[in-house]
Formats: sequence, C-alpha cells, structure tokens
Amino acid sequence: MLRQFAMINEAIEYLTPTKSVSRIARDWKTFSDPVTFTKLMCMEYPVNNLGLKKAMVWLSSAYECFPDELEDMYNVHGDIGTAVNYFSGRSQDSSLTIKQTLTLLELDCSKKDSTSFKLFKENFLTMSSLEQKWFVRFWLRTPRNGMSESNVIMRKVIARIYEKEESHIKKLLQSMLFSEIVSAYERGDDPQPTLEIGKWIAPMLAKVVPESKWPKTEDRFVDLKYDGNRYQIHLDNNTAIVFNRKGKIVNDQFPDVITKLKRSIPPTLHPLIIDTEIYPIEKDGSPAPHKMMGKRVHKKDKAEAVKECPVEVAIFDVMLFQGKVLVDETFRDRLTYLEKLPHRAEFWLNPTDTLQCYSKAIGMGYEGIMVKDLNAVYQSGKRSNSWAKHKPPRFEFDVVVMSAREGDGKRSNVFASYDIGVLDGGDIIPVGSVGTGFSDAQLLRLTNDCRKIVSKFEKGTYHLMPRIVFEVTCDLVTRDADGNMGLRFPRLIRIRDDKPVSECNTVDDLMEVIQ
Repeated sequence: MLRQFAMINEAIEYLTPTKSVSRIARDWKTFSDPVTFTKLMCMEYPVNNLGLKKAMVWLSSAYECFPDELEDMYNVHGDIGTAVNYFSGRSQDSSLTIKQTLTLLELDCSKKDSTSFKLFKENFLTMSSLEQKWFVRFWLRTPRNGMSESNVIMRKVIARIYEKEESHIKKLLQSMLFSEIVSAYERGDDPQPTLEIGKWIAPMLAKVVPESKWPKTEDRFVDLKYDGNRYQIHLDNNTAIVFNRKGKIVNDQFPDVITKLKRSIPPTLHPLIIDTEIYPIEKDGSPAPHKMMGKRVHKKDKAEAVKECPVEVAIFDVMLFQGKVLVDETFRDRLTYLEKLPHRAEFWLNPTDTLQCYSKAIGMGYEGIMVKDLNAVYQSGKRSNSWAKHKPPRFEFDVVVMSAREGDGKRSNVFASYDIGVLDGGDIIPVGSVGTGFSDAQLLRLTNDCRKIVSKFEKGTYHLMPRIVFEVTCDLVTRDADGNMGLRFPRLIRIRDDKPVSECNTVDDLMEVIQ
C-alpha cells in the first residue's frame, strides 16, 4: 500500500545510509510486490515532464486554492513535499496500492487540461498528508531521503535480502534495472552479468592524476584525447544504436556516423558494443573546436546540423565483440579485439616517452592524451586511476550547478551567476560560483532550463535540483582552515549536456590536486 511506502520513507529520511539499508531490509517482506516497490524507490519510471513551477500549478488546482497559499507554505519549509504535508492536514490514509501509485507517477504532466490531471486530482485528494508528502517528492524525483537514481542503498539492500555479494549486484546493474534484478530473484532465477544490444551500460571514467601515479611504462597504453563527446554505440546486423553518456538514444544526431560504421564494420563482427568519441572536424579533417558540437546536439534541423558540423568517430574500447562479453578482460586482451576494428583512436603501446606523445597530440590539434593501464578491466561507471587524463596544465573539473542568481544591466533578465559544487558521497559540497565564460545564447538557454528545476527561492537565489553539469577551469584549488574547498577564479568551459550529475568530480579529486 501507498501508506507503507510513505512510512518507510519517513523512517529513513534522517537515517544514515547504513541504518537506511537495515530499515528497508527489515521491512522488505511487508511489501507483497517487491518489484514495484523497487521501481518506486529507485525511480524507475518515465520522466513526466514536470518541474517545480508546473507542480505548483497542478497542486493548487487540485486543492482548489490560490497558488500564493501553497507558495507561502513552500517558502516557509523550503521543500514542496513538507509544504504539502502541512498544507493538507488530511489524516485518513488512501486505499492506493503501490502499483496504482506507480501509474500516477508515470502520468504525462505536460498539459494540465488533460485526462492525466483529472486522474491525478481524483487520487491525490484521497491520500493522507504523509502520503501526499512522499508522493510529491517522488513525483518530482527529489526524495531527499538518501535515495537517488544510481542508488547505493538499494544495491546493498538487494544484496542482503537475496544473500548475494554486492559486487555481483553491481555487475548485474551494468545491463539490468534494479527492478529487473529483484524480479529475477523473486522468480527463483539466478541472473549472471551480461551485456545486451540495446541496453546501455555506464561508461568507465578517467581521472586527472599526476604523472607519478601513471601505470608503469611497460604496462602503459597511450591514446589521443579527442575534444568531442563520448558515445556508446551498439551494432547488430541492421541495428545501430547511439547512446550518449547519460544513456539517452541520440541516433537522430548522427545518421552519417551510423552509415559509416554500418559500411565499414562487417556484420561478422556483430553483436558489437564499442566505446567511442565523436568529435567535430574542419574541411581538411583536422579537429575543430568543441563548441561546434553544439550545432549537432541542439539544432532542431538535423539534416542542416550534419552539414554545418562534420564529425569523425574514434573507437577507443570494445565491451562486446561477436557477442563475447569483454568487460572482465584486461585492456591488453580487449586490445586484440579493438585492433580488428576500423576508425580506431590513434595510440602508442608502451611508449618510452609518454610526454612526447602528449606533445605530438597537442601539435596535431587534439585535447591531450589518455594514459591507460593495460592490466585493468573495464570498470563500468567507476572513475579510476587505471585511466588517466593529461591535458594542458590547468585545473578543470565537472561540477554540479546548485543555484542561480539574476544578473545586472543587460543581463538582468537572465541567470548570470551560478553556484557550483562537487560530490561528497551522497551530498553536494559548494566550491564557489561562476559567472564568466558564458555567451548570451548560453545564458538565455540556461535560464529557461533552470526555471524548470527550481526547488526553492531565498534572498535572491534560486536553489536548483541537481540536474545541470558545467565543465569549468580555475587557477587554483583552495582549502581554508575549516576544511572548506574552493575553486579560485572558475570560468565556464562548456555546458556538459552529455554528462550526468553522478559523473561529476568529487571532493577527493580536488584533494588530490591540493596535495
């Protein structure tokens, strides 16, 4: 029942992750439908075209109150779920099952004058205030209870409930959803890690580490670092699927790349999953500035985008080859399969002078080099020292946009300053603000995007749900006497539409630079 779902979330709201795992595991058997419960907790339901502003309209219309009344309550509590809890005051629980709750969460909320709103209102008003609180939080995908879409807590819970190693569950998550794993265990099946065409897996990630931490020379592989966007491409007979690094299918952006790969890679090598970089090029084939990729990604006329921004594809890793899963094999072994493919990234094997490779890459117009450990397996979703980035000497980080403020003068109608942070476990730690490096077009676009994800307005600052990622450069990473981290003179490099928040840099990454 929805009541059970609300109560367990209420119980873990202020618990530590370890205690949350124990509490969810304790109450697990009270749910007759653990699969649907898992879908809810892990937010495995479609994006519902809803932001805070639109949610306020829907909620005030459902309550038949003035929007200001609900907004005042929201401003007092700083959270829409808590505001609803106090505003409603309804004590009687609904009879909604968690399956019915899931149906409501899946409603398309793009238009209020739709059958979706009627169904939402009819059911929402039957909920108790506590049920409404947790429904609204999950409706907006801001549970505020330690849960997230890449949930460590549920991974540990599932491992405990079904008596499996957590590492095994983590490997299953490369190709399965949380609910799919639970469903298999409930049927009595024992799924094994595998890769499937059409199922995106989280990419392995690199770190910026000093030369002293690079792999030994005899175990070292170096390839070019292209200044493009990373894509995972699946090929099987006539099927081709291009995933961005968030797992979204973007075939419409790269019809020319798909055609090229279909022509150059024979079907005898399928099923195939490859790790690639697609980067913009000039007419002579040399690398073009990364900003050109924006025309590919954002332009509505895709045919025109292909003409305006020619691209090249570089294949730098392979995870599935002729249906054989390679993620648990070393890069040295994966290289034997990679060498059978066209469009390979240019590389050097066991170079005696790695920095010479770097100089050559920069001289050719590329972004830098990647230094890889030949003995490392493919660590899906993990940022590892096994892959080291080496770029021109400057500090660059991927950061989360936490809040925004309006500018002055000609920029008074847009958000012109953004507070940014890095990851620290399940938290986001502020590291400064950035207001330079933006074009007028970027600020206008960001303002429109940010207004859809406002969680709270306070003293001229719009606090945002963690959805937007910036790549920034700075002069220095600082730490004060209290241990607070900061970026000195941060400047925008680019908006990382291709990167999810979970892949942003961490406090540990900043500490490595300081040390």
